[in-house]
Amino acid sequence: MAIVQKIEFKSPHKYFAGFLQNLIDETKIRGSVEFENGQITLVLDLSEPSLVEKFSQLSQKYLPHSIFLGKIETVNDESISPKNSKFTSPAYPIAPCPICLEELTDPKSPRYLDDTITCQHYSNSELLIDNDYTIFSPHFNNNDTVLLCDANRLTELFYVSENEIKALFSIEKPSLVLTIKDEELKEITGKKFIKVKSPYNIKSALVALNAKDSQIDTLFFDERESEPSVVVVQDYLCMIYDNRISQKLENLDSNLVLNRFKNIQKEANYSEAIGANLSQKGISFIVSNTQGTKEVIKFGEFDIKECLANMQNDEIRSRLLANFQAKFPNILKILETQELNIFEAISAILELDKMSFEALSMKSLEFRGNGGLKIDMNFTDERFDYEAMLGSIMSFKLANVDNFYLAYSIFEAYGDMAVSTLSQLKQKFKIDNFILFGDIFSNGVLFSRVLSKFTLSTPYFSRNFALDSRE
Repeated sequence: MAIVQKIEFKSPHKYFAGFLQNLIDETKIRGSVEFENGQITLVLDLSEPSLVEKFSQLSQKYLPHSIFLGKIETVNDESISPKNSKFTSPAYPIAPCPICLEELTDPKSPRYLDDTITCQHYSNSELLIDNDYTIFSPHFNNNDTVLLCDANRLTELFYVSENEIKALFSIEKPSLVLTIKDEELKEITGKKFIKVKSPYNIKSALVALNAKDSQIDTLFFDERESEPSVVVVQDYLCMIYDNRISQKLENLDSNLVLNRFKNIQKEANYSEAIGANLSQKGISFIVSNTQGTKEVIKFGEFDIKECLANMQNDEIRSRLLANFQAKFPNILKILETQELNIFEAISAILELDKMSFEALSMKSLEFRGNGGLKIDMNFTDERFDYEAMLGSIMSFKLANVDNFYLAYSIFEAYGDMAVSTLSQLKQKFKIDNFILFGDIFSNGVLFSRVLSKFTLSTPYFSRNFALDSRE
């Protein structure tokens, strides 16, 4: 008689199966682990109940959580026995596991405060050395990420959901944007929302331990670009950029957008699909069918000077510009004299502290109501109508609409535009599979809006591949 667990694991990485093998080795129970086609199969012999109990206890204490974990099915089966094999895993750039952290932080441990600890607890024959030169500081700089030094203070410092807690303390240790609850932290940072990360390697764990002993709950640091950042909306968890834990893309197309789409399409096992790429680098819509894979709609490049010139040459919009200049001369001067992308231009109109996508995204999160303003998101015969979009935003700015409400409405409008366009493409091409990606989905307002409006079918967001790249 054996107990059999089928564990869904939404990544080809082998470390989680390796942790299970290590627990088998530690308990000396007769068992085996296999990993194939996204499923881990754990088989444990039930003939020695004491070893089964020991395995269960050690699993609860030392088996880490992973953001890639899915459903787990457990059955007793008389016809199956553990195989005489040992699972091995390559080395991965993951965080220290619970065993490592116990060795590091327990004063009774022979490796207490040993900064040379490397994880050897997922049946890995190789070791990875993390050369991290990050500087952690009690002083906040504008783009810093928070290092959570005292995990027990998490819910006192931030508003956080159960799924966000699981992601934050997973073995992958991604950073997440959380809402600040603590008034002192709001005052220190000048923010209501901020990226948060729990200790992710030995160095940061030691720094956090030292800070906690000094009754310091948080430190600040400039996060490495390679570190994973995720967005958590409802039951969806998606990585934003290619990083140390996302699966690397196969080379399926020379076009970077189509290549990411094709990799996700292969992951989803769709023979045909419609895609929406909502990226800061450019927005496009993709159709893949028997005729091939193509970007059928593509936003044109945004040129702020061309946009303002076109508005000036339009009778109605030229009057809007005149009114806007009369009330906000400094804003219009910025628009006329600086090279800005679309999100920088919108940030300038809203008079945000920083002109960036991140600043606009954070501002949108401040609105807690339902239903935004109508922002024009139209297409001309040749391209996306940036003039109409900026014109509507300027009009609302002239009407003294709160900046956070306007920012919220802008991301809602992006979501509505995406769903409407996908609906039209569905009708034209008769395809029911939808793939969504791009780093604009890092904004929770947009992500939630798309999910609420997507009555066509369930959209597919990759959990294995990052939604975008920094290239």
